Amino acid sequence: MSELKENLSFEELTEPQAPASDADYLAWKKSKIKAALKQAEDRSCMVPAKTVWESFGLER
Repeated sequence: MSELKENLSFEELTEPQAPASDADYLAWKKSKIKAALKQAEDRSCMVPAKTVWESFGLER
């Protein structure tokens, strides 16, 4: 396991990550994306934006 740094610079936090090469992870990620896209097709299942904003206390 890699060591964690306590203080990361802004550049370290925002630099692009290296692509994952683990086949199991890539398959899992692809299935999650496909499921999310399929779910997004049925707008009746989506949470209204107003509800999301209110949950963060950002309602206007």
